[in-house]
Amino acid sequence: MPDISGAWIILQPIHADMQLVQSGHHVGGTYCNAEVKGTIEGTLFREGEEIILIGKWADQLGRGDFRVFIGNTSHNRDKVTVGRTTFQGNWKHSKSQSWDGMFVGNCLPLNLLHERDDDCEY
Repeated sequence: MPDISGAWIILQPIHADMQLVQSGHHVGGTYCNAEVKGTIEGTLFREGEEIILIGKWADQLGRGDFRVFIGNTSHNRDKVTVGRTTFQGNWKHSKSQSWDGMFVGNCLPLNLLHERDDDCEY
């Protein structure tokens, strides 16, 4: 199982910084931007060839569930492999019966960590 601990950025449904910590299959973390501060808790597992994280989110706007696929896209640029770890899936509010929208983000490269939102306390 890959270690997904570290700094991430949420691109949808909100734009926010996220910090994840992984212990075995358990993943926990916080996310924030200028308006929202929240937490996520989930379980990482393999389903066939896919790596999936399912769990719960909560912030001052509500709470609910999420299910995302963790992927690594890479391409060769001038014979140097450049990769990016991403997540993509769905989220829903606890009052919803079906998925409300897309939940998308990227792992932040080490050289961009200093650009995180100063309002976030990790």
